Amino acid sequence: MKITLYNNYIVVNTTKNNSTVKGKTKLNQVKYICTVFILASFIFAQSADKTQSISFYSGAGIPVLGLDNWYGSTPIYGIQYAFQENDETEIIFEFHYHKYNHGSIEDRKFQWIVDYNYYLSKEANAHMIWNDFILKSRKSLRDKTFTFSGKQFIPTLSYGIGFYNYTHRVKGLIYPGQYNPPLDETKLMDPITDRRVAWGGNLGIGGYTAINEVIKLRIGLNYHAAIGYLRSFEDWGLFEVVPLQFLTFELGIVYTY
Repeated sequence: MKITLYNNYIVVNTTKNNSTVKGKTKLNQVKYICTVFILASFIFAQSADKTQSISFYSGAGIPVLGLDNWYGSTPIYGIQYAFQENDETEIIFEFHYHKYNHGSIEDRKFQWIVDYNYYLSKEANAHMIWNDFILKSRKSLRDKTFTFSGKQFIPTLSYGIGFYNYTHRVKGLIYPGQYNPPLDETKLMDPITDRRVAWGGNLGIGGYTAINEVIKLRIGLNYHAAIGYLRSFEDWGLFEVVPLQFLTFELGIVYTY
């Protein structure tokens, strides 16, 4: 491993530990897949006397509290399997996917400390992909039922935990640690990838209304917090974000059986 220090920047070149890093990444992926498989087996092992449902939804993933400095809202897609624990409570297994594109760093400039001019990295690209598996409990507040447009609407509250699997990639940034003018705008930083399966929790409010005997329309707003982080890019005015927090606004169709 070779480490070079100049102008307050550290350049690290390493080849020895590449296999170890790849091994850890594969191990995390195996753990994630195994956990999903075990929970899926539990789902299908449920007795047939419980009321069950499957729901497909779409909506918006809305970053907040630091993550919004990086990204704006993006579409989200998800699926839920639920079984009725009692008249008021459902146990829900959920998977959702969303991808943030065009991070704000693509349009940010950095100030080069040699000539104090600002430079834009024209090849900059940043995106973040989420694949999340969540277990939660949802309670129907039947005593708070109200009528809207001729339909009975039943409010709900939910809470849960889950695995938040995210990958964050940044590439195409001009290397700001250069010290010989003029700035070589073709000298780029190595691409950076942060990948993690993080524990997290969520809280939600929402409700549903029946369309017919087996179909319901569901709406929900959920807050998610994952114990992960985004590394800082201080030259571009972006600082470390921890934990990672976002909202999901969801509109879905529920089929009960």
